[in-house]
Amino acid sequence: MIEDIHSAQDMDRLVAEGEGYVLLWLWAAWCRPCQVMAPAVQALEERFAGKIRVARMEVDEQEELAEGFGLVGVPTFILYKDGEEKGRIIGYRMKAKFFEEIEAMMKENKG
Repeated sequence: MIEDIHSAQDMDRLVAEGEGYVLLWLWAAWCRPCQVMAPAVQALEERFAGKIRVARMEVDEQEELAEGFGLVGVPTFILYKDGEEKGRIIGYRMKAKFFEEIEAMMKENKG
């Protein structure tokens, strides 16, 4: 299940408890590419169940928190491993390319 981030405390908890991989999806309700990618994110969560924990944050609802990420666009996906940022994907991707990039980041950051 994709978790929703509604506060800095939610974000701190997610990263602090995040043993293994956590994928944070930063999106906006008005963002068409964000909406189009939603099924791919859901599929990714199912495909990597038990390996990646997925959370999302609506950047307009959490403007102050979102500013801390230095966003240049949405959607932005940030992959964390053991609480540390390991990589980002910025912008729309086709499902296969999205999976490929996530898998590549995971391989780069094993161990």
